[in-house]
Amino acid sequence: MIFGRRMNRIGVALGVVLAIGVAVTAGAQTPPGAAAGELYTPAKDAKDLRAVIFNWMWHQGMLKGTDERDMVGTLEYQGKGTMQVDGQPCTLSRFRASTNYQTFTQRIQYACTRGTQKVSNIEVVSGLYAWNEDVVGAEIGATKGKATPMPATAQDRLIRIWASPQGAAKAALAGTTDTWWLGANPGTLFADGLDKVGQTSVKWEAGKPVVTFPIPGVPGATGTATLDAKYMTEKVVVTNGSATTEFTYSGYQDWNNPLHKIEVFYAGKMVEKKNGAVVRDLTTDVTETGNVYVIAPVPASVKKAITVTAQLPKGVYAKPNPPVNQAPTPRLGARPDLSGVWQYTDWIGNYMGGGGRRCGPTQERPCNRSTNQTEDFALYSPSRFGMLGFPQYKPEHWDKIQELDMWTNKYDPVMTCQPLGVPRQGPPRRIYQTENDITFLYFGGDAGGGYGEYRIIPIDGRKHAENANFDATYMGVTVGRWEGDTLVLDSVGFIDTTWIGRGGFFHTSDMHVVEKFTRQGDTILYDVTIEDPEVLLEPWVFPTRTVRRNTNANAGLIRERGNCETNFETEAAASQIRH
Repeated sequence: MIFGRRMNRIGVALGVVLAIGVAVTAGAQTPPGAAAGELYTPAKDAKDLRAVIFNWMWHQGMLKGTDERDMVGTLEYQGKGTMQVDGQPCTLSRFRASTNYQTFTQRIQYACTRGTQKVSNIEVVSGLYAWNEDVVGAEIGATKGKATPMPATAQDRLIRIWASPQGAAKAALAGTTDTWWLGANPGTLFADGLDKVGQTSVKWEAGKPVVTFPIPGVPGATGTATLDAKYMTEKVVVTNGSATTEFTYSGYQDWNNPLHKIEVFYAGKMVEKKNGAVVRDLTTDVTETGNVYVIAPVPASVKKAITVTAQLPKGVYAKPNPPVNQAPTPRLGARPDLSGVWQYTDWIGNYMGGGGRRCGPTQERPCNRSTNQTEDFALYSPSRFGMLGFPQYKPEHWDKIQELDMWTNKYDPVMTCQPLGVPRQGPPRRIYQTENDITFLYFGGDAGGGYGEYRIIPIDGRKHAENANFDATYMGVTVGRWEGDTLVLDSVGFIDTTWIGRGGFFHTSDMHVVEKFTRQGDTILYDVTIEDPEVLLEPWVFPTRTVRRNTNANAGLIRERGNCETNFETEAAASQIRH
């Protein structure tokens, strides 16, 4: 990571190492038969299903981070070529596909010319709902435009997601388990030597692996993917009833713009045929594979018009550690005492991995773990990968968020030495509690950012003064109250230059944050809800974070902290590598 500070760098690096020191997994991330902490490596020339799926994802650049999980959750694609519109070829002047694999979402925007006729459309699928829009985000919030339900197209649009180069590998892995493990390392879910696991199988034809798997969300549909000699997706054939759709891919490379190469490889040429007829013939212009912001809320009119009877598999992340209740909950008078030194690892350490991975299969040697960490961090921060859920911004802000994220090293307030603020700081690392107030000390958060902040908060039940004109601050103006044994902190009055989290998640000065702290023995359960009606469609509720008591004798001792210096003069600030 390249942060805008000089003397603080060692402290940040140590903080990240400590934060990621524990690795807990989806169904156990230690490979079957491997020693604890040992990464899975396929045997040379192995042809079993485990080796094939791992090599497939590894060669396409999907496995990132220390424990090499599949971290490609969303991506953007732009191309040119032709597509069929109402049965006739249409020459494209614009083609943009925005995909979120975690939410079964894809929005395709295109404009093309058919003879002398100009044609444009926006095709959307989100889960089992499909519709067309005449403007992006039509009927969402105050966005004008028309959303037209297209229920008959839902299956074809879902097939397009799961027959894509990365999508096919994800669907094949999902077919091996009953649980949809988002981002699981494919080497950790089952043992060597098997040709079939669950509903996914492999065979070899003419020296190439051929993987057969179910298409998520399309009952009865089956995909068959043929991989080339480099384990890239070469062809995917999907059968769905009497319909057969064939996708062929070639010309793989990192199509991200030159300022943000992260070695996630996508096809340069894609041809789609439906029952033998070409319906899309695309040549890639540019991709953005670093988990940019992609959502597609379903308009109310579409939900009303389409009756959904099926149910999509709900993806889950690593199992959280259960609360540790090795000691009784201490109390200060009638209330739980939150005092102590605290640490948390469940978002970054237990799931995401961190640091650097080993060299990728196509990387030029020598390469190093530091280089790979810089590339991979663009994908595996919790907010970018969707571990916090995605905030539902109003449609007029969607492209702005992508731009902010793509230029993190320019626009992220951390890069200009601003404090992380609330709630990006996360839970405090040290707490001092009295009967009437509580003091929080922060030693950095959000995977290594932050410079050390503090808050002293009244917890005597007072409320915010009505019609008060608060001076905006990074940490907000906060009052606290007890709801049973849960401390509730209510914060307003924020400066609007901070971000809620990595990924360009900005907010206004009207943001309202509610934090809840519930101590259970040696743990605190930390919950956050954010309201910002000017830019958000609905409140953003974070998943509960488990914070654990740190019993190290030196925990909480604060060393002298260095000064922050911006990095706009460095070469890194001119790139789009995200931090």
